[in-house]
Amino acid sequence: MHPISQNFIAALQSPVHTRRVHMHVLDTDFKTIAEFHDVGDHSDEPNDTIVDGNVDVDTTRLTRRTFTANLLNDDAVWTPGSDWAGMFYVNRLVRLYRDIDFGGGQVVETEHGAHVSAEELVPIGTFMIDHADVTVERNMSIVVLSGSDLWKKFGKSGFGHAATWNTGTAINSVITEIATAVGILNVNLDPLGARATIDKQLQKAFTVAEGDNRGEALATLCKDYGIDVYFDPLGTLTTQDFYAPGDRAVVYIYDPTDNNNLLTVKASYSDDNLYNSVLVRGTADKDAIVTARVRDTNPTSVTSVARLGERLLIYESDNISSAATALQVANQLFYEHVLINEDITLETLCNPAFEGNDVIKVVEDEFSQLNSEYRIRAFTVPMSTSRQTIRLLREIKLT
Repeated sequence: MHPISQNFIAALQSPVHTRRVHMHVLDTDFKTIAEFHDVGDHSDEPNDTIVDGNVDVDTTRLTRRTFTANLLNDDAVWTPGSDWAGMFYVNRLVRLYRDIDFGGGQVVETEHGAHVSAEELVPIGTFMIDHADVTVERNMSIVVLSGSDLWKKFGKSGFGHAATWNTGTAINSVITEIATAVGILNVNLDPLGARATIDKQLQKAFTVAEGDNRGEALATLCKDYGIDVYFDPLGTLTTQDFYAPGDRAVVYIYDPTDNNNLLTVKASYSDDNLYNSVLVRGTADKDAIVTARVRDTNPTSVTSVARLGERLLIYESDNISSAATALQVANQLFYEHVLINEDITLETLCNPAFEGNDVIKVVEDEFSQLNSEYRIRAFTVPMSTSRQTIRLLREIKLT
């Protein structure tokens, strides 16, 4: 859930209504230098240029957030010139927001009568522009922009020389050093407070070779120590200890008796990639190998070990030397790679305040029987409609 203000808590616990889309063009210090809006009811205003588009969030990707946007190109403001004139150039930073109206503010008169309104801008992503298509037809111009979050900075960044971080080095120190080397200064690292001191440190020397990609090295490091790493909507490099105690709080309940925000439930099942158990082997010390296993033992699960027998995914790493870290990694791999054969999709009224891996509850026990708690694996935030798609992972009681 966005750590912006208490208003988001109110928004997530009550029916919400989303309104206009804002695009801020940023300088390299993340300061706004220009602002644009969706066309809405005011398409004659010069800054109302956004026609439609989407922000897509997917927790299974390192580049967690991507976006596309169609914009009116009056006065060629979004056309890149040969000298990079205009508002747009490759790698320009933009930040997208969507208004959220959750009540509790001033009384506003509308065509549907008076209602109490309170609005806040919700950041839905900070992006580097990857690509632009400019189309001119009948004296009109449309630009289609696409971009990705700041993981893009890692894409072409390689180590200039071999490096080693010794056993006992704080994991967060290694993450900070790698991020700083590619120019990422805004970081929000989980203090790993739920861990013992030894599990906050490298359990084996971490070595990279000259030319190794920094992003791939960072991803490997975090995977081997059970840490989720991504860029948040404000463009801050963020880490989460995947099973920190407070991480499982339900942030929103879709309940038809309480709100009408849940429009459609879809559940698809296949055995294309069916696992229901994860085994992690830590081989940092070949004479004292540690293991951890996480299994689907939920008696109501259609893919439980009791029903199907054990379908095992094995992961081995010589960076793991403690049972606690092995279990941490097993827990994370379970949600990333196991049970993806069960594809659960919700179509809902748009709530842009979600974050990947948020836990929500769905109350629907008649037809789909999905009356349970789920982690958000992926979702979209549309720019021109009020309907949102959310893809889920089941929340299993682990044993």
